[in-house]
Amino acid sequence: MNYTVNLWDTHPDDGEDTCAIGADFATEAEARACVANLRGTFPRSYKDSPWVQLDGPGVHEVTRNPDAVAREPEGDDEWRREQAMQAGMAFGCEGYNEAMGYD
Repeated sequence: MNYTVNLWDTHPDDGEDTCAIGADFATEAEARACVANLRGTFPRSYKDSPWVQLDGPGVHEVTRNPDAVAREPEGDDEWRREQAMQAGMAFGCEGYNEAMGYD
């Protein structure tokens, strides 16, 4: 039986398929060592994903990645761009720039 450590962009139990990367381990101890040192197993991407999942026989743990770089919520940025596009259609370039905060 294997243990797996996965890095997720959204909470793994949310049902979205956002697993970014993972690694398999023969023992629970090896998997826990990976969780304790994500940089050693995932040197290029360990800061990209805010959720860490440890899964295996009798174990299902989801924790926050303390090294993850905080991101701005995408929804807020998308909504701001949508508002700016609407302002641009109504008031031209000046309306777009004002909505985006460029003025």
